[in-house]
Amino acid sequence: MDPAEFGVDGGWGGTRVTKEFVGKFLNLETLKNAQIPLKSAANYPVIYVPGGYQEASGYSAGNWSPDSAPTLASKNSDDHYEGYIYFADDNSEYKFTAGPNWDLNWGDDNADGTLEQNGANLIAPEAGMYKINVNLNNFSYTAVKTDWGLIGDATPGSWDNSTPMEFDPATKVWSVVAELGTGSFKFRANDAWDINLGDNDADGSLEYNGANITVDEPGKYLIQLYLAIPDYTYSVEKYSSDGRAMFHTDGQTLEIESMFEFTNGYAVKKWKNVTSTGQPGSAVDFVDTDFPLFRLADVYLMYAEAVLRGGLGGDAATALNYVNMIRTRAYGDEGGNITSADLTLDFILDERARELYWEAQRRTDLIRFGKFSGGDYLWEWKGAVKDGRSIDAKFDIYPIPASDVIANPNLTQNSGY
Repeated sequence: MDPAEFGVDGGWGGTRVTKEFVGKFLNLETLKNAQIPLKSAANYPVIYVPGGYQEASGYSAGNWSPDSAPTLASKNSDDHYEGYIYFADDNSEYKFTAGPNWDLNWGDDNADGTLEQNGANLIAPEAGMYKINVNLNNFSYTAVKTDWGLIGDATPGSWDNSTPMEFDPATKVWSVVAELGTGSFKFRANDAWDINLGDNDADGSLEYNGANITVDEPGKYLIQLYLAIPDYTYSVEKYSSDGRAMFHTDGQTLEIESMFEFTNGYAVKKWKNVTSTGQPGSAVDFVDTDFPLFRLADVYLMYAEAVLRGGLGGDAATALNYVNMIRTRAYGDEGGNITSADLTLDFILDERARELYWEAQRRTDLIRFGKFSGGDYLWEWKGAVKDGRSIDAKFDIYPIPASDVIANPNLTQNSGY
C-alpha cells in the first residue's frame, strides 16, 4: 500500500477486519489457502506426477507422494497422456509414475525429452502452469509453460492482441473480468496460436483448435478457464462486483492468528487523507479529513429496517427500491440488486455492515439486532478468543464511569459492573 496515495507519510492506521466481515463481500471458501481437491479423470487412464513441488503448489500436504499427486490423462486410451500442472517455484523437480506408487516410474537421465525407467528427476525451470504431454508408446515427453489469454473480435484486443488472464494458485483457475462486445473469442496460450482452445459443440467443453465461442450480448463478464486434465472446461458469466469491498490484501492474511500481528487480517482502504480534488490533507502525519456522521444511505437502510420491523407509514416496495438504489451505486449496475424475498432483517444487518463499516455504526447495530452479546453470532476474537465465544449481555451497555458514580450519589451503576 503506497502511503502517499492515502495522503500520509508512512504506514496505515492498523484498520484490519475479521474474515467474517470479508465474507459479507467475498466467498471465503475461494480465499482460504487450503488444499484444493484434485480433479478426477475417472473415465480416462491416468499416470501420476509426484515431485518436490506438491506441497508448495497446493496439491497435497507432502512431497514426492504419488497417491496425492496430480495426474495426466489419456483421453483416447492410447498411452498419450496430457494435463496441466502448476509449479510454485523455479526448478521444481518431478517424475512420472504408472500408478499411485513407485513400482514403475520414469525420469530423464539425459534431459533430452526421452524417458527412462527409474531415470533422473525432471525439472520445470520456471514457476508457472505447464502443459505436459507424455507418450508411453515411445517414452517421450514435453513440458511447455503456459500463460493464457482471450483472443477474438468480442475482446478488447480483437484478433490482434490477447487479453491476459490471471492464474489463481489456490484454485488452479485462470480468470479475467473483461468488457466483451458481440462477436466471438477463444482461449490462447503464450500470445501464439500453437496452443488454443475453442468449443466445437457450445457445451462448455473445450477442444484444441476448436470453434470460436460466441458472445451475443455485450457487457462485463467473468471468464474462467479450468485446466488440469481433460476434459478442459470454461465458464462465462455476467459480472457485477460490490465496489464497497475496499481491502488491501497484499502481504496480509485472511485469518487473524494474533491481534497484535500487523499483517494478520485484511486492511481497509475506505478512507484517505486526501481531498475531493486529489490533494493531500494539511498534515501527513495525522488525518484531517471530515468524518461522515449521517448520510443518505443510512436513512434508506433505516427506512427498510423500520418497515421490516412493522413500522407504520412505510411500504415494502419503497424499502426495496431504497436498498436497490444503494446497491446499484455500489455495483455500478443492477447486477447486485435484490428481490423482495431477499429483503430480511438479517440482510439489512449485513447490508449496513457493507455500506457503513468504519463509520461508527457496527456496535450499536449488533446490539439493536441482538447479535452483540451471547453466543449465537460469533466472529474472530469476540470475547478475546481466536474462534470467538459468548460474552455477557452486560456489555450491551457501557458502565457509568466510577468518577461520576462517586460524584453523584443519585446514580446507580449499570447491572453487572
